[in-house]
Amino acid sequence: MAKFKTHYDNLNVARNAPLSVIRAAYKVLCQNYHPDKYAGGPEEALRIMKIINGSYAVLSDSEKRAEHDRWIDRQERDHATDKAQRIMAIMAKTNVEPPATSPQDYPTSYLATLKEFWTKLCSGVNKIQLIGIPGSKKLKLILGAIGFAGIALVATTLYGPDLTTKTVAPANQDVERILEKARQLVKRGLYTKALPLYLKLAEQGNTEAQFQTGLIYANQQSVIKDDKLAVDWLAKAAEQGHRAAQTKLGFMYAAGKGVAQNYSSAIYWCYKAAEQGDATAQFNLGLMYAKGQGVAQDNSLAVSWYSKAAEQGYAHAQYYLGDMYANGRGVAKDSKQAAVLYRKAAKQGLAEAVAALELLDR
Repeated sequence: MAKFKTHYDNLNVARNAPLSVIRAAYKVLCQNYHPDKYAGGPEEALRIMKIINGSYAVLSDSEKRAEHDRWIDRQERDHATDKAQRIMAIMAKTNVEPPATSPQDYPTSYLATLKEFWTKLCSGVNKIQLIGIPGSKKLKLILGAIGFAGIALVATTLYGPDLTTKTVAPANQDVERILEKARQLVKRGLYTKALPLYLKLAEQGNTEAQFQTGLIYANQQSVIKDDKLAVDWLAKAAEQGHRAAQTKLGFMYAAGKGVAQNYSSAIYWCYKAAEQGDATAQFNLGLMYAKGQGVAQDNSLAVSWYSKAAEQGYAHAQYYLGDMYANGRGVAKDSKQAAVLYRKAAKQGLAEAVAALELLDR
């Protein structure tokens, strides 16, 4: 939704309207806002007619109209850039902690030893029964417990080095320590000191470090901005399933930053992240379906993705979903539901939602 009004808006005509349509629209407006007829009073009618006359003077002159069209193009580009920067800023704040470390795996030989011992133990107990010694279930359990504890102790001694490596995992502790140190440096704005720490781990394949490295290069945080390097690192993390990296990479493809603009790739990565519940990715999918970028234009799917993000409290999604309800796009027109969504977004300080709510309440 543009934040500026054009002469076409003032005359209620399309931008590609021929001169004959513009003249006809102008005549109708002159009749509607004639000072002797307008219900709002002569002073208000004169104010409106001044605007209408000015717009007609521009659009009825081919040179002035061409200049006005160029001005609109500049405004739309600036608006798109501002919007992209706002989304970029939102994405830059996205930081998903890596998943917890997977359960430790014990050496196969250790488990095999325990299994072999248990088999022999059970066989021994059965033999004891055959020579006349009481072999009740209780005796079996007692003997089994004593024997199992003994073999576990022996196996632990035999395979001690392997078990220590698997369970203590000092390498993982070092990685977490470095990540935490880098996170603290970032909080203090010391990006140039955090970057080498992240790079060290990123080169070793750590997904969180790859993501953070990509963010620093993309956001020019006290280092030389390098969108191509940003895309490279984000792609490495995204391919390993890092949700925030997938969202950010999708945006880079949509905006053509560090890579040729490709909405199909943007859709692909946004889907990956959206399926993991990322609200920003869900919102961006909604935008692309609404505009037909990389996919066939589909307002119902746009509503679906906006809804998923809106349910998570994403203000922009609430606002855009409100617009869909207000205009009956992809969903039945419902001004009350639009107002509910606008209010939710407005409470989060979204200026567009505040303005939309005021218009809706008139």
